[in-house]
Amino acid sequence: MKFALSTIAVGVALACVCHGAAAQNLQTSVTVTQQGNGNTLQAEQVGFGTPDPSGRSGPLATIVQIGDNNHVGGPGATTGGLFQRAPNNGAAHIQQNGSGNNAGITQDGTIRAAGPLEARITQLGNTNTATIRQEIVTSSTAIVEQTGAGNVAAVEQLSSADTSVRAVQNGSNNRVSIRQFGGLYAGPDVTQNGDGNTASVISEGAFAGGPTIVQTGTANSANTVQGGGEFDNSLSIYQQGSGNRADAAQLGGSLTARIDQNGNHNLARIDQVGAGNNALIAQVGNSNTALVRQAGQGYVANVNQTGSGNYTNIYQH
Repeated sequence: MKFALSTIAVGVALACVCHGAAAQNLQTSVTVTQQGNGNTLQAEQVGFGTPDPSGRSGPLATIVQIGDNNHVGGPGATTGGLFQRAPNNGAAHIQQNGSGNNAGITQDGTIRAAGPLEARITQLGNTNTATIRQEIVTSSTAIVEQTGAGNVAAVEQLSSADTSVRAVQNGSNNRVSIRQFGGLYAGPDVTQNGDGNTASVISEGAFAGGPTIVQTGTANSANTVQGGGEFDNSLSIYQQGSGNRADAAQLGGSLTARIDQNGNHNLARIDQVGAGNNALIAQVGNSNTALVRQAGQGYVANVNQTGSGNYTNIYQH
């Protein structure tokens, strides 16, 4: 095992604010590079900082791992990883090159709503996994970029505002799972290129937010669920290829949903409940099935299917 520690710069990895004490006047910065196979790394940054030349005053962490079966956190990124807690702006970047690696980032604003923060995981290789969790943050971004086959990404945002999520996967058998609770004025964004991709987004209490899912390939599946306090929702799913499936459900608000699928054996379903509903399903191909169900006010449904063996069922009350 090789371990190269490029720098652990000013402020060490841990700068604490404890029991109401004055803020540590430190710029916390961690930069670590590891080369080889089977390395494991954990880092924690807690506290305040003074602005660096770029104006950033929060923690900054950059982790680079080159090799196979490396971990930022425990196996599967289920424990540890890169943890940041600070009320100032900060960033956490992890890059892994190789196969079988996994990484986890947690950003926590429980001191007070933290932000802006950025969490980014970039993985180049096959069968890698990435996990990002943000809680009580504002104006913050979570980005996962994976290239290869069989990659898995999971992003979770809790009690946060003005946040954005983007997951990009290139390859086959990729999976994305995003959970967002309490987000304001933004929403997830998922892009997948390849075969057998699946995307699942659950959003609750997100105002003026919604997922945009774009998948290109075959046997793709997209599922989104929104509920609770949404009031100005918009939801879009685009899929190209064969055997695609798209599901969308929204509970309350102005509500707009759109599903476009281009290929064969596609299935599209939209469920909306409450306020000015609007639904559009367009499918081009054979053996497509479209289901639209709306219950409450507004009501507009537009289904356009081109091909043979299409089935349409619309329920509005």
